[in-house]
Amino acid sequence: MSHRREELVALAKELASDFATRAAEHDRNNSFPFENIARLKETGYSALVIPEANGGLGADLEDYVLCQEQLAQGCGATAIAINMHLFGLGSMIELSTGQRPEEKLFWDAIGRGKQIIGGGISEPETGGDWGFFATKARKEGDSYILNGRKTFTSLSPVIDLFMVMATIEDSDPPCSSTFIIPKGTPGLDLIETWDAMGMRATASHDLVIKDVMVPSMAKTESRPIGPIEGAAVSLFAWFTLSVAAVYTGVGIAAFNFVKEFTGRFKPLALPRPIKYLPGIQFAAADAEALLAQSRALYLTTARDYVANPKSFKGEAGLARVVLAKYVATNNAVRAVDQMMEIVGAHGYLKKFPMERYFRDVRAGVNHPLSNARARELIGKSALGISLGELPRW
Repeated sequence: MSHRREELVALAKELASDFATRAAEHDRNNSFPFENIARLKETGYSALVIPEANGGLGADLEDYVLCQEQLAQGCGATAIAINMHLFGLGSMIELSTGQRPEEKLFWDAIGRGKQIIGGGISEPETGGDWGFFATKARKEGDSYILNGRKTFTSLSPVIDLFMVMATIEDSDPPCSSTFIIPKGTPGLDLIETWDAMGMRATASHDLVIKDVMVPSMAKTESRPIGPIEGAAVSLFAWFTLSVAAVYTGVGIAAFNFVKEFTGRFKPLALPRPIKYLPGIQFAAADAEALLAQSRALYLTTARDYVANPKSFKGEAGLARVVLAKYVATNNAVRAVDQMMEIVGAHGYLKKFPMERYFRDVRAGVNHPLSNARARELIGKSALGISLGELPRW
């Protein structure tokens, strides 16, 4: 590990230790951790992937994955929330040509200006899949008019710039694009809907977009709907590998609690703590194996991607990055289930963090691509079947 990478991971660890002191309170109250976001800005972590020349920390994809894995061990909700700010930035920077003057202004706004960009991606109509968006953008002169509703708008109380993905009306071939819309733009309305089983401190409310007018310069380059090209693979690489790391980080936090708990908990009938029982050791072995498999897969995939992004082409490339997320999020659920078995009834008690880890880790399988869609992509790619082939089944 390079010295610079060590510094970045150490920063994530320091922040995780701080955030852990408030994680249970924010979870219980369903409150947003404004103080955590302030710390992320103060330390530069909110600009983790922004180039150093623009006031950021200059992390590549592998750095980012390692940092998010560490941050999630302190507060999974804060880690997955800031993930929804950082992953898109990482992909934008990777694909940037550096030729557009507005790009430097944008990177400076995030790096030096400490702006937060956040999501308008997931929709009630599309569920856990991305591609065709129910939100529509209609061209009118030099502007676009947007209408739609987005769900899971994590970080919503602190977003300065909304990143809204929409289908372009009357485009031929059908295209989608991303629009950057400042907070306070008329027609943007946050509806406080978030009251979830887990990841409660993310404030992932709904975003209603009603007749929102934006200038053409607010639109990024359009992408055809259907074929998988480099921009789509890049976006999913930054998203899926970091999501894999966050939920593995929650699993690691659970395992750290289990190690401490089993080393001190000694029922009256036993001469030593429960960590000496074979059933405890076997469950711990299974949990550790699951987490180790996940880390090996997503870190290797991130390293390969950084070394040669062009080798991740089309549906096969997309399947490679989605596979890491599919394995890691499902492994994290299974690992935490093993740990709940180890701690027994204590895992149900709010005074211990296990019940929060148990709830938080379950969100991972629902991030795009959701389990069923991921299995379809991975299976078809393995068998040489295109996603666009009809009939679908």
